Amino acid sequence: MEQISRYIKIDSKFKYFIFIAIRLLLLPIARIFYGSKKIWVICERGDDAQDNGFVFFEYLTKSQKTIKPVFLIKKQSPDFDKVRAIGKAVHFGSFKHFLLCIGSRVKISSNLYGYAPWIVLEKYYRRNKTKDIHVFLQHGITKNSHASFLAGCNNSLSLFVTGAFPEYVYIRDNYGYEEGVVFYSGFPRFDNLYNGKEQKRELLVMPTWRTYLKGSSIDKFKESNFFKHWTKLLTNPDFVETCKKNNLTIKLYLHHEIQCYSECFSNLSDIHLVNYSESTVQKLLIESKALITDYSSVFFDFAYLHKPILFFQFDENEYYTKHYEKGYFDYRKSNLGDVYTNDNALINQLKCIFESDFDVSEARNKSIDKYFVYHDNKNCERIYNKIISLLRKK
Repeated sequence: MEQISRYIKIDSKFKYFIFIAIRLLLLPIARIFYGSKKIWVICERGDDAQDNGFVFFEYLTKSQKTIKPVFLIKKQSPDFDKVRAIGKAVHFGSFKHFLLCIGSRVKISSNLYGYAPWIVLEKYYRRNKTKDIHVFLQHGITKNSHASFLAGCNNSLSLFVTGAFPEYVYIRDNYGYEEGVVFYSGFPRFDNLYNGKEQKRELLVMPTWRTYLKGSSIDKFKESNFFKHWTKLLTNPDFVETCKKNNLTIKLYLHHEIQCYSECFSNLSDIHLVNYSESTVQKLLIESKALITDYSSVFFDFAYLHKPILFFQFDENEYYTKHYEKGYFDYRKSNLGDVYTNDNALINQLKCIFESDFDVSEARNKSIDKYFVYHDNKNCERIYNKIISLLRKK
């Protein structure tokens, strides 16, 4: 039953009910083999292991010997061997994955339904089954309005992990979850940010994706404001010379959703285009001296490290009209970084950052500390203890 979703199509009601019947028939068997409260199923998107899910899996494998974590990931993934070297890896989409999904008591993912072999059916069971523990680790700190995160869409969610305190308050007070579901612990991956590695003379450029560009042809992508403004900055002679003068390597890392357009940026001289298999986002964040992004929530990780951030927001109206609805977070009022709408102003501020030797002001450090109450590298431990307490109530 390799990749179940290939054979069970949503457009066939008959197959849908057959799938439900198969699940009900196999549930007792799955519970016998995988129903132990010690077996915790963990996943990200199914094809990677570089985020909160993997870090939490690694923590459980190394630090909590009474737990038997299983990580779901495709064998074709470049991260598969990395997972297998640490602990138990199961091929995403396999029959064993299916049994684990229906039989396990604890399901953990950095995406809402990351562990599910078939999302539509999983949503149905979430509405009708409350005995299992469903943990949402998140991929990034929520700062915009996400209707899909509302309790009405995820009413069997047991734990909604948040990475920043204002985010916790926003989700707790506006998304309709019962008391105790929304939990502020800090993200698992924050535990690895302070690992003793020295910073390199690198400037990290990480633009986020745009829903309205997904699926565009190469030609259409090149005509977009996104491509034109980012290439204008990256090819600006003043920008390139300023980085060279300060002995800084420019590293460009594209969001997972737009890595398919990497070839559009491959001919940029003096820019090191980092592909997915070359490095992890976390490694890049740790090693870089400064960050330029637009709206990517990855800047929170960078702020956590108290390092300088520049926001290049040339398309603010378009972004909030076509991509995300604006939430509680205000880039300017937050004082976590400097916001610019044109490349020349951003470059001038970059020069000031070089002159200050990448120093972050006392006022900005205080703003950062309001977002991150915890700086103790015990984020995984807090999440683990919370899940254990939930299991004791079942």
